[in-house]
Amino acid sequence: MTMEEVEILGTRSHEYLEEAERLVLDKKWDLAMSSLYLHCELALKSRLLEFGATYPRTHSLRELIRILSKFDPRFSVLLSNENSILRLSRLEEGYISARYLPVRHSSEDVEPLFRFIKEVFGGYIS
Repeated sequence: MTMEEVEILGTRSHEYLEEAERLVLDKKWDLAMSSLYLHCELALKSRLLEFGATYPRTHSLRELIRILSKFDPRFSVLLSNENSILRLSRLEEGYISARYLPVRHSSEDVEPLFRFIKEVFGGYIS
């Protein structure tokens, strides 16, 4: 993978986070959930490419973090903290339900995940 590919995924990831922020402000919870998830997925895949690794055809954030932890052990903290595991699991479930199921998300679903991504997850990705 080239640095251009890393940059494209990184930029796209950042744009999804910006979009999520706008969607939260507009109270469009389902779309915000999807954008938050896509931000995380692309950010993790971009980091893997930075290490010269390839990423598997998976959408599991936890699986991507497990793989990334082999290159940068700091990421393993995200899988050793119960709160982080629960948030990552909720984000994965929220994305799937927002995309494929007739489920409505609310501020109670999205806002805690948004804070987690900005405050905790972002510290590993930026």
